[in-house]
Amino acid sequence: MRRAAPPPPGPGARLLALVVDAALLATFLLMGELLVRSLVFPMEEGTLRTAQEILEKLHYAILGGAGLLLALAWNGASGLVGGTPGQAFAGALPEEPADRPWDRTLRGWFTLFFVELTFFTGWLVTEVDLGTFFTNFDKASGVLRGLLHPSGAVLFEGLILLAQTLFLAFMATAFSIPIAFVLSFAAARNLTRESPAAKFVYTALRTLMNLTRAVEPLVWALVFISWVGIGPFAGVLALWVHSVASLVKLYSESIESIDRGPMDAIKATGAGTLQVLRYGVVPQVIPPFLSFTIYRWDINVRMSTIIGFVGGGGIGYILKPRVDLGEWGEVGTLVLLIAVAVWVMDLVSARIRERIV
Repeated sequence: MRRAAPPPPGPGARLLALVVDAALLATFLLMGELLVRSLVFPMEEGTLRTAQEILEKLHYAILGGAGLLLALAWNGASGLVGGTPGQAFAGALPEEPADRPWDRTLRGWFTLFFVELTFFTGWLVTEVDLGTFFTNFDKASGVLRGLLHPSGAVLFEGLILLAQTLFLAFMATAFSIPIAFVLSFAAARNLTRESPAAKFVYTALRTLMNLTRAVEPLVWALVFISWVGIGPFAGVLALWVHSVASLVKLYSESIESIDRGPMDAIKATGAGTLQVLRYGVVPQVIPPFLSFTIYRWDINVRMSTIIGFVGGGGIGYILKPRVDLGEWGEVGTLVLLIAVAVWVMDLVSARIRERIV
């Protein structure tokens, strides 16, 4: 018995496939130009060009347009040459033999070459130099000797600021929990499908949280330092903003994976929305919520060290000037304190998560 043909993709899926294909093909062409310029024409006026200088001279507009034309051609001929990566991403692939191996499809070969070209492009853009790495170790030996011979001169001050670092991370996490808890229900797709207004709130909230999470805590620290001044409070606020965005994502994804059976059963009794959430959703998500919260506190302890580099309080506040002055013995003491604190936090949080989940 022949299997029924899948319904044709809608205009939205076809447009998404075209956009993805155009982006992939344009990126492929740009990486190819970068590779040619780096290997064939590496010199300009007798000087070896850097990766940044080569990137600035790529033909972005021309190759972007070429990528779009190639994407249009590939999508138009997909019935003959096989589906495109964009069609696979958008779920709009034309009907193909299910057992066709990847090396007999244009999409498979394109993916293989794209991955290989991405690796070589990354090697060039990041200016990997293994020769320098293996031959210049003697320049770092003095730093390593200092780190391996900690100085006790900064031990007491380091312990005081380490305690401040732990409390900084704790307060940021504690402030973020209630806000993230409330927002996570509006950011869960399975709870916002019933009305256009709920869908709009879901889309707007997820977009806002993604944008907030995309900004590093270090940048948020600079914002709040200019707002409330240098000190641990600015660090708390920076980690709080980032923690809210991260916990909303983690909490909402937990809500999206719950069993709908209890919700439907409670709703069938005539219960309201809040009662359904209280008795049908919350009992299922409390264990993962607690686990994610502890995990976030663990992350905040690590982040708070870097926050201190820009004046956000904690042990990082005294670590940066000692790095700048080359006082590697004292740097070694502070790094050792941070490492011990992170190690203990990791052990404790892992044990708590084991008991909860």
